[in-house]
Amino acid sequence: MKINDILLIIVLLLFSFIPLAFINRSAAKIAVVSVNNEHYKTVRLDKDAVFTVKTKYGENIVKIENNTVAVESADCADKICVRSGKIENAGEVIACLPHRLLIEVKEDD
Repeated sequence: MKINDILLIIVLLLFSFIPLAFINRSAAKIAVVSVNNEHYKTVRLDKDAVFTVKTKYGENIVKIENNTVAVESADCADKICVRSGKIENAGEVIACLPHRLLIEVKEDD
């Protein structure tokens, strides 16, 4: 390989990283909370908060922290929603089937 070939490869590699600078710039995210397929609440993920979703089906404590959302506690038997952990990317979902609770992360328009 000649020196010009090596320089060309280095330049091409450097240019291939330019799009990465723009990928992380995304819209603010929100969490849409639904109970029994009906809208319950929409919250922004950029503001830390804790709130309770209390319905006739049961009670869930939802925590927004560091641009993530999680179910901190629930009074359902299986606690799958609590074990789901934190979500932060658009399209991710936490579900509590006994309480008919659904939390979905979306990009804010």
